[in-house]
Amino acid sequence: GRWMRVRAAAAATISDAMADIWIVHRDPRWRDALRSLAGSNEVLIGHPTDTARFAHADAPRAVLLGVAGDFEAELEFAHRHAARLGDAAWVVLARALDLPEVERLFDALGAAIVPITRDAATLRGRLRAALVRRAAPPLSERNRRDAITTRFATWLGDLDLPELLAAADPARAALPLRVSGEPGTGRGLVARYLHAATARDATSPFFCVACDAATDVRAALARCVPESGAVPTTGTATICIEDADRLAGAEQRALRSLVENGLPAGLVRARSVRWIATAGDVPEALDPALEQAFAGLLVRVPPLRERPAALDAIVAATRRDFTSEAIAHLRAHPWPDNLRELDALLRRTFAAKPSGPITPEDLRFEPAVLEIGGDVEPAAPPREPAQREPTRRDAPTDPAPFAETRAPVPPISGSIQTAAPLRRLSAAIAHEVGNPLVGIRTYASMLPGRFDDAEFRAQFAERVDADTRRIESVVETLARLGGFPQPAREPVDVSSLIAKLLERERPRIRERRLVVLEELERAHPNALGDADQLRFAFGYLIEQALGWVPARGDLYVATRHLSAAGARPAMLRVALRLQGSGDGLGFTEHSLAVSALEEVVLAHGGTLTVEAAPTGETVLTADLPA
Repeated sequence: GRWMRVRAAAAATISDAMADIWIVHRDPRWRDALRSLAGSNEVLIGHPTDTARFAHADAPRAVLLGVAGDFEAELEFAHRHAARLGDAAWVVLARALDLPEVERLFDALGAAIVPITRDAATLRGRLRAALVRRAAPPLSERNRRDAITTRFATWLGDLDLPELLAAADPARAALPLRVSGEPGTGRGLVARYLHAATARDATSPFFCVACDAATDVRAALARCVPESGAVPTTGTATICIEDADRLAGAEQRALRSLVENGLPAGLVRARSVRWIATAGDVPEALDPALEQAFAGLLVRVPPLRERPAALDAIVAATRRDFTSEAIAHLRAHPWPDNLRELDALLRRTFAAKPSGPITPEDLRFEPAVLEIGGDVEPAAPPREPAQREPTRRDAPTDPAPFAETRAPVPPISGSIQTAAPLRRLSAAIAHEVGNPLVGIRTYASMLPGRFDDAEFRAQFAERVDADTRRIESVVETLARLGGFPQPAREPVDVSSLIAKLLERERPRIRERRLVVLEELERAHPNALGDADQLRFAFGYLIEQALGWVPARGDLYVATRHLSAAGARPAMLRVALRLQGSGDGLGFTEHSLAVSALEEVVLAHGGTLTVEAAPTGETVLTADLPA
């Protein structure tokens, strides 16, 4: 297949890699010089204006295009031939002082830009590096594609959709595609699967814009494209507009113009762009002009209630035992949020019961509220949203984290004796250690049959190393937690402690482009406790929370002094509010950090509450004696 040919090209010498090469340059001296580098391999040589020479020639493996003068002839040559040359690698040779302008003008070619030199050995090395630079996708890209394919097979593998097969045809990749269906049916997964199935190479980017009534399409594209858009690709960049029917009418018409007339210059450096829009089943919600723009291909994903066999297949793929009564409960549920709701239910259920058969009582149809000192209870009805949503410039205005209504604080204790925290800690350990062990066992079971596959052995070694380090981290955390003595009762400036922990994580915050909103008590920032233990507990929690927040997401951290009231002594409250991650995971499902903080807070005589809201937001509140 194509990937085998590309791998072979990566391992070949420069002579092998340059077989079937077009050499295009205005200067005949440079054409002769480049021809000598090709050795005995077949080449086609000509001036960029030699239309007849190149028009009917077979597609080469590579095109060496030298630029000179005003670049107009070379630009026209690339414009005329790039689309029909398929997977041919383009190398543009230019003077060093012209490189910035060449990169700008040839932005959509996906070419390697090579500074030209009269040193034959240096030029040969640069050409060889350029021609093999896309030899094969890295392991991370392979793993990502495998994950998408596996998820697609599990969620949507039972569907017989001729339109989907048509959309997966690379020859139709230029046609805009609309994926319709109810929210949660897997429309975005269809878009990602089609991109993974039709992308020419690992550099082909996938951009996703989530829409609502306030979305500015051009601005949203400008925010999500620049980093990846700076990387050239020989393939197709896919732009997925999620919930296009939620856009305002003017924005729908603006999107139609982009689809029909193309993107602004320089936004995406790719040979072509594939547009995919997801929308609901109500065609009236789409502007007629936008609907016509996406009329080329249409794939409808049916709701889960119309696919009873899919539910059984998804449950079976979890490799967990469900009693017949539990299966009956799942089949009887209407699934208004479709696959997304089922996926969230399974995650909550497995987090609450990491082993043993799943019974009807174990099914978590609603998010749970974790009350420290008691068992997990069903979630309360969702609160009314705040009048003003938090933004990236100001802290949330919802006063709930600092509400004054709290149960009396239990007496200070040096150890934790209640059963509920122990059960939660045990479940957290089982989750944190069990997941990597499953991965190691899975790879180990496949090793005998794939031992001769060097690529698989490399993946196996990488997986074992990563999972082993994760288990070692859990063991180290537990050892440190178990080694803590009776906590001291000394004034600790918790606000400064948390500020320093956040500053320590600042490089990671910048790397993931997170927005951390701080509202720290400065007038009365002290709690009575052990600085080392509090630093460990809050540091571990913040470290993990920054991984749970999706890229470019928000984390709100606050402290506040609560004056004594009635039977309740003065307390210092620490609140964290964060968005759920893109795959629906949150505090309650990665709870070792929460359990560790619980152990420390209770040992200090405090209380801890974790609330998972239906919106995917999680609020953690810790009260410490002040």
